[in-house]
Amino acid sequence: MTTETILLARDLVELNEGFLKLVGRGADAGLPSRVLADLRAIGSGTRQRLAALPFALFGFGFEDEAAWARLLSPGVRDLDPGYVSGEPAAERFTLLALTVVRGMVRVAPESVSSWIGLPAGTRARLDKLEIGTLGIVAALAAPRLRGRLPGREQLWLGLIDAAARDDVRHLRLLATQGKQWTIRRCLGLETPIAPSRGYRR
Repeated sequence: MTTETILLARDLVELNEGFLKLVGRGADAGLPSRVLADLRAIGSGTRQRLAALPFALFGFGFEDEAAWARLLSPGVRDLDPGYVSGEPAAERFTLLALTVVRGMVRVAPESVSSWIGLPAGTRARLDKLEIGTLGIVAALAAPRLRGRLPGREQLWLGLIDAAARDDVRHLRLLATQGKQWTIRRCLGLETPIAPSRGYRR
């Protein structure tokens, strides 16, 4: 394992934990109500075990390459960011996540792509994005923040249960399945299951 991959893993664990805390504070993230209820009831140990999964628990609809082509277009830098954010916590998280992802695209592109489901086209656009534009992009992307695999309710419930029981074997098995789905989505090999609500392309 390279130094870059180790650093990526650490950063992304922290991002997962940050996302779970956002959900715990009321963000619905497009997840089914039963999953939300279970996530809001977890303790710190369960949250840490979920955060350590080998794929992002959150996403920004990166598989929608057309939407991200618009978000990452040169014209974005000309937009006026003067507004009052309705979701400042989600926007701060989005800026942090995009900063990490953009940085890791440059040093460990395959690893970050498989971890968060980042298609090659969007990865290339992020690589070219000027750092000064990240704030505006984050403001526009924050409403796209969603839980990963929102249509996989049983996977989520299984992961939460295994993490709560500290069932390492079952957690590893489910985590492998979740990562495989993440990679398939990244490569466009699987049509996503429609979530119960709230996820807009």
